[in-house]
Amino acid sequence: MANPSRASSSKLFNKHAFSLPQLGLLLLCAAWLLPGLIGHAPWKGGDGEHFVQLWQLLQSGESPLAVPTTPPLYYWAAIATAWLTSFILPLADGARLASGLFIVLALVFTARAARVLYGAETGWAAALTLLGCMGLLVRGHELNAYTAQFAAAAIMLYGLASLPRALHGGWALGGGTVLMLLAGGAAEAAWFLVLAGMLPLLLEEYRTPAARHSLFRGTGFALVMGAAWLGYLATQSIPFERVLNLQRWIGEAGQRPAFYPGLLGWYAWPAWPLAAWALYRSRRLWRSPGIVLPVGALLGLLGLYAFDTHPGEEQGLILLLPLTLLGANGLLTLRRGAANALLWFGVMLFGFMALVFWIYWSAHDLGTPARLAARLTRLGMTRVGEFRPWALTLGLVATLSWIVFLSRVSRSPLRPMLVWTASMTFMWVLLMALFQAPLDRRLSYASLGDVLAARVPAADCIQADQVRRQQRVLLAYHSGRQLALENAACNWLLLETRQRDTQPVVPPGWVGQWKGSRPGDRSDQLYLYARR
Repeated sequence: MANPSRASSSKLFNKHAFSLPQLGLLLLCAAWLLPGLIGHAPWKGGDGEHFVQLWQLLQSGESPLAVPTTPPLYYWAAIATAWLTSFILPLADGARLASGLFIVLALVFTARAARVLYGAETGWAAALTLLGCMGLLVRGHELNAYTAQFAAAAIMLYGLASLPRALHGGWALGGGTVLMLLAGGAAEAAWFLVLAGMLPLLLEEYRTPAARHSLFRGTGFALVMGAAWLGYLATQSIPFERVLNLQRWIGEAGQRPAFYPGLLGWYAWPAWPLAAWALYRSRRLWRSPGIVLPVGALLGLLGLYAFDTHPGEEQGLILLLPLTLLGANGLLTLRRGAANALLWFGVMLFGFMALVFWIYWSAHDLGTPARLAARLTRLGMTRVGEFRPWALTLGLVATLSWIVFLSRVSRSPLRPMLVWTASMTFMWVLLMALFQAPLDRRLSYASLGDVLAARVPAADCIQADQVRRQQRVLLAYHSGRQLALENAACNWLLLETRQRDTQPVVPPGWVGQWKGSRPGDRSDQLYLYARR
């Protein structure tokens, strides 16, 4: 429900908000989303881990729709985007577009939820605030199955916000619940449904016949479809643990209740200061959907995640959504001094980052300063001193575009967050323009795959039972060779050590052929042997 006390700010917004055309805002969203999403191999870490899941699913020879052993929604979408773009993009790039798809869905439904709760003028404020969250930048540009939960949560929040106003709010709530179950967020889906049941007890707006009917239809649809999904899993004898991500709540050894509150300090910047301001300003109007709904969602999720035995940054994406809704509410009523402070902090921070990026580019491409170039070489950057004119051209375009944008952006309540998000976007574009290729060589296993492809005949297999799963699968993908866990018929053996000075235990009958590591890796070492 829109806050009457913001009438003056609403008039100001309506007067100035569209001095920058909506097309420009859409282009800004595209500029945030596309760089870094394609154009590189799977990188070590979360990107590589989710690609390993996808690759093993494809290599199993079974239909990915038949018997899921992991939350399937993200991988269904990744297979679809990879297939649709297979004529122009390699598998990893095409699959990574699924993350972009789910980020777009989260943006759209977060903006729609903000419009329902606070008024039409807050739609773009919510989208820009969400894109401006620092934690979303990297996690939104990698193969990341948690982006499916992120999008499903945004749809459910929109459904909750819309229950008093439209019948489709119930369908959004129910549909979002089903998507959340398919994405492995059973606990999160349960909490949002509990919150839906509590809202009529807390807010008068949710006690109308229309709201009750919408809530009944949405929850009924969610329960029926959820029961059908669980029934299907049961008939296929599929354990619920992995498909519903229930292993996150089993055991006590990994629980760190303070992990997520501590993470949000930087992860949700600058949404959380804006959210805090919105709560302070609305302290006398707290019994409104715009306060109760996001606060209830946030507190419930934090309470739930206190029992998470596998806490991580990826799961924290959902926490950005309620903070973004509150932040959008606070942005449009921000006082001039605070708004200018956010604006200039963004300009100074990202301007300093741009200067650092250009210094590192000079060291990498020109070899100057020499000491920094030598340090990059020690860190595993290859081809230091090799000038790349395309990188220079794209970097200059990004930098000049940012400068022109700052000189032309007009005054409006959106301006502080617009400058922040646009500056972050330009710096991300600059980083990808200058360093995506060097980072790809350092963080991927493509170079090691090329070594194996050059040394091992295509018809031969490699026994790699002492190599960790992510490395083994990525090496098989890049080399095109079969890496078997145990196969006495293999003529090649690959061993891994996790400390540089440690020598592997080599079975008798094998002769060393090569040893090496991923560029810049100071611990993992690989050894290739041929049968004597």
